[in-house]
Amino acid sequence: MESAGKELAETVQVGKGSFNRDDEVKTFFPKGLWGFLIYTLCLIAAAMMLPAQALDSGSKQFIFIVGALAIWRYSWGMTHFIRALLYKNVVFPKHRKLERAYAKELMPSKVYLLVTSFRIETDTSLAVFKSVIEEAIRCGVDCTIVPSIVEAADEKMVKTLFKQYNPPERVQLKIVRIPGTGKRDGLAQGFRAISRDMPPSDAVVAVVDGDSVLEDGLVSKTATFFKMMPDIGALTTDEECEVKGSKIIRQWHSLRFAQRQLLMSSMGLSKRVLTLTGRMSMFRGSIITDPDFIKQVEDDYLEHWRFGRLRFLTGDDKSSWYWVLKNGWSMLYVPDVQIYTVEHPPHKNFLKASTVLMRRWFGNMLRTNERALDIPPHTTGFFTWWCLLDQRMSMWTALSGPVFVTFLCIKYSIAFLAIYLVWIGFTRWVMSIMLLGARNEIHWSYPFLLYYNQIYGSLIKTYVFFRLDKQSWTRQKTKLSGKGTAMEQRMLNMSSLLLHSFALVVFVSLIGLISGVLKLPI
Repeated sequence: MESAGKELAETVQVGKGSFNRDDEVKTFFPKGLWGFLIYTLCLIAAAMMLPAQALDSGSKQFIFIVGALAIWRYSWGMTHFIRALLYKNVVFPKHRKLERAYAKELMPSKVYLLVTSFRIETDTSLAVFKSVIEEAIRCGVDCTIVPSIVEAADEKMVKTLFKQYNPPERVQLKIVRIPGTGKRDGLAQGFRAISRDMPPSDAVVAVVDGDSVLEDGLVSKTATFFKMMPDIGALTTDEECEVKGSKIIRQWHSLRFAQRQLLMSSMGLSKRVLTLTGRMSMFRGSIITDPDFIKQVEDDYLEHWRFGRLRFLTGDDKSSWYWVLKNGWSMLYVPDVQIYTVEHPPHKNFLKASTVLMRRWFGNMLRTNERALDIPPHTTGFFTWWCLLDQRMSMWTALSGPVFVTFLCIKYSIAFLAIYLVWIGFTRWVMSIMLLGARNEIHWSYPFLLYYNQIYGSLIKTYVFFRLDKQSWTRQKTKLSGKGTAMEQRMLNMSSLLLHSFALVVFVSLIGLISGVLKLPI
C-alpha cells in the first residue's frame, strides 16, 4: 500500500493537502485582517463626511422605514448567528463527546460509498477516488465502493487505482456503467446496485460527488451517528473548496462556504437542514434502498399551474432532501468534518459565472420550496418551516432598500444615497465580522460581495421564480426542452414576462406609496 501511495503521489497533482485547512499555518489574527481594517477606516471616514442635509427632517422617514426593515432582516440574521454558535460550541460538542465514548459500538456493520463521476478532470478524479479508497480501508468495517461511471477511461482508472491499493477483502469494488443522461440516472442506478446487494439493516450509504475529496476519517466521524440517533435519516458536513478561477470568484466561493457553515449550523440546532448537499451526504441504507426514494431522485417533478408537470433536470440533492423531510426523518449537520471540492466556474468572467451558478442554485431551491411549504410544520418543525417561508419573502425584502432610497432621493435629496451607502457599508461590515464564527478569515471584498449577493441574487431569484421551467446543467451542456409547440412555448415565455413585470410594478408601487413619492389617485 505504501508503494501504491508513493506512485499515486507522483501522478496526482490535486490532492487533499491542497484543500485541507489543517495544513495551513494557524495564526491568532484572521486571514485578510489588514485589508479589512483599511476598509473599516474608509467606512469611518465616509460616515464623517456625510453632508449636513443628510441629517434633516426628511431623514427621519428614511431611518424609520429602513430601520424597520433592518430590525426584521438583521434580527433574523442574528438569530441564525446565535443559533449557529450555540450548536457549534455547545450542542454538537456534547453529541461528539458521547459518540467518541462509544465509537466502536456505534459503527455500522457495512458502509457503501457511492461516487457519481462524469466529465471530471483526471487529476481531480484521481484525488477523489484516492480519498474514497483510503476511507474504505481506514473505516475498519465491510465497505463497498460503488462508482457510477459513464466513460470507459474512468472505469479503467478506478480499477487500476483500486488494484494498486490492494485493499483487504472486506473492501469491495462494484462499478456501475451508465449512459451520460444525467446525474439523476447515475444515482438511481447506483442505488439499485446497492439494493441488489441486500445491505444489512444498519448499513449506511455515503453519496459522494465526483469532485469531492473526503477528509481523513470521515466515515468513522459520521456513520456512528445513525446508531446513536435513531431518528436521523441523513446527515451532511461542512465544505471547503479549491476554485479554478480568478481571485474574485475564489473570494466569492470562500464567502459562500462561510455563510453555509453558519446557516447549516443554525439549522442543525433543529435537527433539520435546508439541503442535503450532493457533494457528500450520508443516508441510512433503508432510505437509499426504498423504491419510492429511488423514484423520487430519478424522476422528480412538480405540478405547476402554468407549466403543467415540470420535470426536474437538476437538484437531485433537493429531491433526496424533500423525501427525507416529508417522511418525518431528522437530519444532522456535522460541522467538525469537511469535504474538499474542486470548483470549476462555468465562465472566466465573474458576472457570467456567478449568474449561471445562481440561476441553477436558486432554481433548484424555488422549485422545491413550494411543495416543502405544503408539509405541515409539525413534520418539518416550525423553525424550518419559517425558514422555507423566508426564502420566498427575502428575495423581495432584500430589494426594498435600494428601491426605497431611490424614491427618497427623488422626493428629498440625493444626499440620501450617501446615507444609504454608509448604512450598507456598516451593516455588511457587521455581517463580515459575524462570518468569523465559521472561518478564521475575513476579506475587504466581503462587504461588497455580500451586497452583490443580496441585490443581484434577489434579482436572479425573482427572475427564476417566474421561469421555473428554465433549467440546465453547468457541467453537461443539456437543457430541459420546452413542452408543446413552438407557439405554446412562446406563450409560456410571454406569460412569464407579463407576470414578472406585473409583480415588479406592484412591488415598486408599494414602496413608492410608503415613501410618499407616489399617491393613490383618489
